[in-house]
Amino acid sequence: MHQDTAGTGSRWRRWSDDGPRRDLVDAVVILALGALLLAVGLVDVTPDDLRPLGAPPAGGHLVLLAVGCVLVALKRRAPLVALAAGTALVVLDLAWGGSLALLLVGWDLLFAATLWVSPRARTVLWTLAGTVCVVGAVLAAEATRDLRVLVYAAIQLGALLLVPMWWADNVRQKTALADAERERAEAAARTAALERRRAADAARLAAADRHEAVQAERAAMARDLHDVIAGHLSTIAIHAGGALAARPDPVRDRGALEQVRVSAVESLTEMRAMIELLRADAPAEPVTAPGRLAGLHRLVAQAAGAGADVALDVDPGALDPPSSAAVEQAVHRIAQEALTNAAKHAPGQPVAVRLDAPDGGLVLRVRNPLAPGPVPPADPLLRAGTGLVTMAERAEALGGSFRAGPRDGTWHVRAALPRPAAADARTVPGGEDVRPARPAEDHA
Repeated sequence: MHQDTAGTGSRWRRWSDDGPRRDLVDAVVILALGALLLAVGLVDVTPDDLRPLGAPPAGGHLVLLAVGCVLVALKRRAPLVALAAGTALVVLDLAWGGSLALLLVGWDLLFAATLWVSPRARTVLWTLAGTVCVVGAVLAAEATRDLRVLVYAAIQLGALLLVPMWWADNVRQKTALADAERERAEAAARTAALERRRAADAARLAAADRHEAVQAERAAMARDLHDVIAGHLSTIAIHAGGALAARPDPVRDRGALEQVRVSAVESLTEMRAMIELLRADAPAEPVTAPGRLAGLHRLVAQAAGAGADVALDVDPGALDPPSSAAVEQAVHRIAQEALTNAAKHAPGQPVAVRLDAPDGGLVLRVRNPLAPGPVPPADPLLRAGTGLVTMAERAEALGGSFRAGPRDGTWHVRAALPRPAAADARTVPGGEDVRPARPAEDHA
């Protein structure tokens, strides 16, 4: 039932929309209404002395109505031709006494012509219609010598000729305004869509730049870990080769095997961290040695050599026992990035760097007062915009946390990282192998 109703509504919209089908509907309606007017006798609208052709033949008015309705159905193809033919039919009908049925045809054709023709043709139509109204009223007044007839004739002719034309002009203007408003709305929608697309493209480009920078940094970290693992494997190979080349000695061989085990466990620890950081499609870059905690003094010295006022305070417990290479490298790189940011955004301000080892972990704090006045913007080519993101990812990749931001006029950077042991085995005096508890158990 719903589908039938929808289909009926769709068919009605096709017939009621403005177009050739609508013209055919208008013709049928005018034919039916005109036939009804003729049937009730609404004819002979002109006086007897103004009928040059006398009485019409039987069915003459109906034939003229049928021809006029054909013109109404075809008016869209040639409005001026249809109006000229319709005017001839109305004049002929008036010569037979006239009828309201043909006046309906004339109104519709005059309305359509005024609505669809060019501005120049519309001006000509208005001129002709106004002339007919004035001349007709004057002739009627002259014939009757009555001023009231002049007014009546002018009103009647204006109603017959000027009202449909005025209506058509009004519809034309409203249609033009509606079209202009629709075009303006469509243009605004297209502009908004373009702006949204441009903003989305800019966001994607920015995200791609950030992603590329972060991935490049991760790849560099992974290559640094590769150096550490290569060093451990080289140690394993050297001790194993020395033990195989020398004569059997239980004490020496046990010590070599212990060292091999220590290096192997450290390699596995570093390999686990490297797997999380590797990036297959990273561009080739020079391999550099990873930074360690012992290098913090060198970072501070480099910053001081560049003119910064940097104070370093390291808890002795943070260096003994040593941490894994991944953790020490992360602390080293976070401190390096924090010092770089302080030099860029708060030049000349003192910087305090502190490394603590609470509860078996490592906590790095970097603080510097905010610049009191406006700071000259850094060179855009030297700003990657990923410093804080990279520091956070370094800490979080190893199970730690990272915070950075202003507080009480001071910029605070805090990175907390867990501290797994550098090896899972230790050698105690007497050559006994002692296996410590796992880091998670030590930290509990």
